[in-house]
Amino acid sequence: MVSPYASSAYVSHATHDFGSILKFVEETFPLGALGYADTRADDLADCFDFHQTPLPLPTIAAPVSAAHFLNDQSVALDPDDD
Repeated sequence: MVSPYASSAYVSHATHDFGSILKFVEETFPLGALGYADTRADDLADCFDFHQTPLPLPTIAAPVSAAHFLNDQSVALDPDDD
């Protein structure tokens, strides 16, 4: 998890899947089930500590600047589909 509220140095042993993200939103904001993928999913609650002081997120140096992507004039290629 990348979050200022992620439990520090924690390894979750719960089984999470894509439905877990939806389940997390449903549990965080009292909503009913929004789909079928979330019905059996874990809600990621073990990964967060919302009572802690938010942790600072480290800055990660990138090999190129944002300007590289903003000014990229290369021809777009189809995604690899093999």
